[in-house]
Amino acid sequence: METRLLGYEHATSVTEIATWANELISKDLHQLPGYRVVRVIHFQVVYTQSDYDAMVLVEVVERTNETELVELRAEDIAVIEELTSTVGDEPSQGTRPSREY
Repeated sequence: METRLLGYEHATSVTEIATWANELISKDLHQLPGYRVVRVIHFQVVYTQSDYDAMVLVEVVERTNETELVELRAEDIAVIEELTSTVGDEPSQGTRPSREY
């Protein structure tokens, strides 16, 4: 996991900043495509003359590309097709093994 520092400018209240920071959790960052916020580690609010600015340190994790996770070779597909083609077929007509007790 990695950390990133994000900024928020010209908020009208600290509640606005807190709401924004809480809504970051579990979301992808627009500034960093492919990264999802795990948690807010620290934040600092600064009051300016008429509004608030904030710096927020967040922990992020890089999202893996889901299409990279599943790469089947032609041989794999052939085996899967062979295995699934027999699902639901009637059992073979061979003799049933006898049970010995």
